[in-house]
Amino acid sequence: MKSALLQFRYAATGRWAVSINTYLVLVFPFGFLLSVEREQLINGVGITRAVTIALFGDLAAGLYLFIAQLFLLGDRKTKLQPLSRCVFIWVSTGIARGVFTALYAHWAFGYGVDLPLRLPPAVLYTAGAMAVTAFYSGTIVRKLLETQALNSLGGMLLQDRLALNLLEVSKRQEVLSVFTSELFPQVLALRSGIQKLLVVGDKDNTHGLHQLLAQSQEISKALNAMKEEYEQGITDLLGESKSRSQIPYWSHLMPKIISIRLTLLVLILGSASAQFFRNGIMGVVTEIMGAIIVVTLLAPLGILMKRSPSNFKFYLVIAIAGAFSTQYLIILLQPTLGINFLHPYLPWYSGVKTVYWVYVASVIASLLVNTGKEFTGAQRESANIRGVIHELSMRDEVIEKSLFNTRFGTLQGKIAGVSMALHLLDSNSLQEISSDRKKELLESANSLLGESLGAIESLTLKAE
Repeated sequence: MKSALLQFRYAATGRWAVSINTYLVLVFPFGFLLSVEREQLINGVGITRAVTIALFGDLAAGLYLFIAQLFLLGDRKTKLQPLSRCVFIWVSTGIARGVFTALYAHWAFGYGVDLPLRLPPAVLYTAGAMAVTAFYSGTIVRKLLETQALNSLGGMLLQDRLALNLLEVSKRQEVLSVFTSELFPQVLALRSGIQKLLVVGDKDNTHGLHQLLAQSQEISKALNAMKEEYEQGITDLLGESKSRSQIPYWSHLMPKIISIRLTLLVLILGSASAQFFRNGIMGVVTEIMGAIIVVTLLAPLGILMKRSPSNFKFYLVIAIAGAFSTQYLIILLQPTLGINFLHPYLPWYSGVKTVYWVYVASVIASLLVNTGKEFTGAQRESANIRGVIHELSMRDEVIEKSLFNTRFGTLQGKIAGVSMALHLLDSNSLQEISSDRKKELLESANSLLGESLGAIESLTLKAE
């Protein structure tokens, strides 16, 4: 309970504790409709006069809300406000709506004030709707801001990643230039020297020379494989895109899911506010039971929409038609079930209002789910980019090592040592050296070539 209260306070008592935008879009329309219904019911007036009275009360309440939030919640955009102060604004706006409506009806047309009929439904709906709107708007916008912050961080990380990509491309190209200009010519010369000695036909050392030739061929294959790996890496790095998909929020006007809990909440809020002044507590209880029946029938469709999002439009149409039909039948069958109200709703009108509440709840639920998914996606993307940057940093060390080994390190020294051994074997001055010494030189050359092959294979960047 404490955790839920803290969550509500964190979401509903900041920037969105009062929002003129959400007030006009979500709170005002249905509240105005309730006021029109109430004026027609109380005084039996026509639609024009009822609209005039209701409009004055709502405009006066809107002016009060603007002044009250300006003085009492002026710094809500920068810090959270006391929950008691927010509740006071929500409740007092409902009181202002009921009081100003009553005063205008009395002053302009001479009707009775009738505060017991006007005030409770105005306070119940206005305070409840503003609290719910503040909570869900605050939750959605907080997720959006957190997602934007993560996207900004991801953008900075992406720039670092692109810079590291270009640096790695430069170093890969440098390694490739060493392969082309230095290592490949050395290995080619080495193989030519071995083949020359084989042509001479030193029978005692033929086996060792063939081993050298085989290893030199393996080195050529390994160098070609490394060359292809480094070249493919350059292609991949240069081909990476820095584009980021954007989801248009107008698309959220078409709900993707039906939230049973949120739908039940708004249906109860709307039905209780509407029925309280028409048919009293019994009307509220009956409407709540009807709301439970509606959401019970909507629950399977909500599950199907989650499991098969590609068909959400089909299920949404069925849900809207089902909500309308169910509410229509509930109102139509009430007299048959012995429920007779003094001021019952028309079945079609009650069905339309139920569809409105289902739609509003579904849009809010879709926004909550989508912003949550985008936040999770932004977290995952930032984590992935950090992982890639770490991988690039590790690869940079390997490439630096590769560059040193190929240009200045032991690899060229080992190949040069083998070339020197072959030169000594081919030298006239060694003709009188014993065969054991020649065999020793060949074994040493083979050992150096084996170490060279291992050094080349260690240059790979795979699994680094």
